[in-house]
Amino acid sequence: MSNKKFNLKIATLASWVLLFFAWIFFYAVTQRPTTVFWIVLAISAVITIITLIVDRKQIVSFLKMRFVHKAFFGILSLIIILAILVGLYIISINFPIRFDLTQNKSYTVSQQTTDVLSRIDSPLSIVVLRAPSTDPTSADWRADLLLEQYKRINKHISVEYINPIEKPSAKSKYQMTQVGEIVFTYGQGKQVRVYRKDLTTQSKVTSDPLFVGEEKFTQAIYTLLDTESYTVYFTVGHGERQIQDRGGEGLSYVKTYLENENYKVKELNIILENIPTDASLIVIAAPVETFSDFEIDKLNNYVKTGGKLLVLYDSFMDRSKFNCNLGTFLSDWGFKTKNDYIIDTASSVVIPVNIVPQYTSHPITQTLKEGNVFACLVVARSILSGENKYNGSFEDIITTTPQGYGKEEATFDLSRARFNPRTDIQGPVPLAISGTYEIEGRKEPARIVVFGDATFALNAYINPEQGQSVDIAFAGNKDLFMNTVAYLLEARQKITIRPKEASIKNLTLTTTQTNFIRYVAQIGLPCLFGILGILIWFLRRR
Repeated sequence: MSNKKFNLKIATLASWVLLFFAWIFFYAVTQRPTTVFWIVLAISAVITIITLIVDRKQIVSFLKMRFVHKAFFGILSLIIILAILVGLYIISINFPIRFDLTQNKSYTVSQQTTDVLSRIDSPLSIVVLRAPSTDPTSADWRADLLLEQYKRINKHISVEYINPIEKPSAKSKYQMTQVGEIVFTYGQGKQVRVYRKDLTTQSKVTSDPLFVGEEKFTQAIYTLLDTESYTVYFTVGHGERQIQDRGGEGLSYVKTYLENENYKVKELNIILENIPTDASLIVIAAPVETFSDFEIDKLNNYVKTGGKLLVLYDSFMDRSKFNCNLGTFLSDWGFKTKNDYIIDTASSVVIPVNIVPQYTSHPITQTLKEGNVFACLVVARSILSGENKYNGSFEDIITTTPQGYGKEEATFDLSRARFNPRTDIQGPVPLAISGTYEIEGRKEPARIVVFGDATFALNAYINPEQGQSVDIAFAGNKDLFMNTVAYLLEARQKITIRPKEASIKNLTLTTTQTNFIRYVAQIGLPCLFGILGILIWFLRRR
């Protein structure tokens, strides 16, 4: 009988080994249980049950042994502890509670963000076109952490990471132009993009990169939630820069940036068609040919009925055969233009006609000024304000330094350029001006903004990654243009969330205090532990 029991135990052990291999080859490898696996499982179960029945007396006596009881309760305690830990983990995943112990609440979203996120009532997709960051010091890591917080605040938000290197098809699917783009999609395919370079600005305290991702992300979501629609028209037919031109001299990046913020962008040939009724804004970008009287009348009527106009009026030296007559039209609305170009040796890049403008307190430049973000105008002309037919009020947007001046002499020999008080304009010279006109019978005023340069908005200069030179492709060029559009349209609320900068606190100690800390650390604490050790040893000896 004992031999039969022994053989039965061997058979049971063999069935378990066979079951293990069956699980590997007929379950794990195939990724689903096969017929062979179920047969082996059934045989093993039958043999095990028979063994338990035949050998039940020994099993019962074995279970009554004292060390078995201790082992059983030990295992039971371990199972209970593991169950508690698993339960706590599940609770923490489904009901996360986090504490931000930083002094300035660096990892807590603002009330503005909470208010905006509370308005989301349908799925909002966030696609990050890169791999998740593992570097806690990077802006990407902060962005990942922030997006995770957004997802916890509103269950309608989903976040997905797609590495375009591993999935090249993502580039065309999401029309990716830069690695690290973050695409926000809501509603009927409405999209807004945030670029990696927009996540940081320069700290005024430490000059280190300062994370501003919350402002950018919340603004993007607010833009998606905005139900108003704006259409921006770019004029054609007068040698203007083209929004379809993807070369360095084109405006295709401007078109992309506008569309990324849900503006509709179209071309407009004023001589062939009337100004559409849905024209929220008309942009005239660097014209070189003459506008007919018919076209000028259309522009005048458009502004008189509350229209918004942006003119990027290049210096006459910026292109040959300059024959544009917008000067008279602009003069009627209070903008005085001269055929000059600006020189500023005190604030320029490479050569003194690549101007780094000074920001005023205008709404367009407020965020640029606060964020210490610079723009650059290349061969600009002066724009002045004066008398006008429509009682407009004017504000300077950007200027030169007091050392800058507008020069009329047509020469590029800058080494010989000198200020001529008889013909030149002494700085600070306005480079862009806004005009506001109250229109009778209309709630909203008409607005015109004139820049003495269009180059800053071109592809080669508005996008540092695509720029011809890192010296003149400034990150502020994009913000300068986009802020101007938002100002003219009095569009969407501008979300301003002040970045949370780590405060720097210095601890100043006297010589006496320094010596006290040194003696306590180097002598006092070691002696204390030594005395405690001797005392414990003495007490144990007794």
